[in-house]
Amino acid sequence: MFKRKMKKQEELTKAEEVKQDSAEAEAATDEQGSVEAGESTEETPAEEEAVETAPPTDEDRIATLERQLSEQQDRFTRLAAEFDNYKKRTSREFTNLIKSANEELIGELLEVLDNFDRAFESREKGADIEAYDKGMKLVYNRLLETLNRAGLKKFESVGEKFDPNLHDALMQVEDEEKEADTIAQEFQPGYYLNDKVLRHAKVGVVKGKE
Repeated sequence: MFKRKMKKQEELTKAEEVKQDSAEAEAATDEQGSVEAGESTEETPAEEEAVETAPPTDEDRIATLERQLSEQQDRFTRLAAEFDNYKKRTSREFTNLIKSANEELIGELLEVLDNFDRAFESREKGADIEAYDKGMKLVYNRLLETLNRAGLKKFESVGEKFDPNLHDALMQVEDEEKEADTIAQEFQPGYYLNDKVLRHAKVGVVKGKE
């Protein structure tokens, strides 16, 4: 009887120990699962860096290129408009400059024209021929001075070597005292306008010896 009680008591004690061990094992398993779950949800620095440096997608590249193209088109449109305005402005300024230059020259030539009118009137009134000639020479000199101020300059040709950039040969002449291709006669003088040939001189050139 006593032995059966002792055996039963031992069985109960062992059952409680097994039950306690089972509870501790279950608690340990739950704690380990929680730790693993926490570790799996936390991002490491390497994973964060991988997210930040992810390469752009094709859609991102297309959007960037479209934005850059639109900016370049806007810039080109502005530059084209500015250049067109610049051309119009410079064209107007050049036209106004030509007009103002012509007005100044014509204003000076009007004074010469007035002098011609007065000379003709004096001739009609029976002015002395000598006085008339002197007056005409003064008018001519005044005209020449006006044109010289505008940039006109006559160049000499007789005695110079023939230069096709300055002279037009109308004929050849024989002159044993002068070298071949030397200008012997001038039929019409040549002129510069601001160092540019305005008109070639019409000349006769010494013919070379055969």
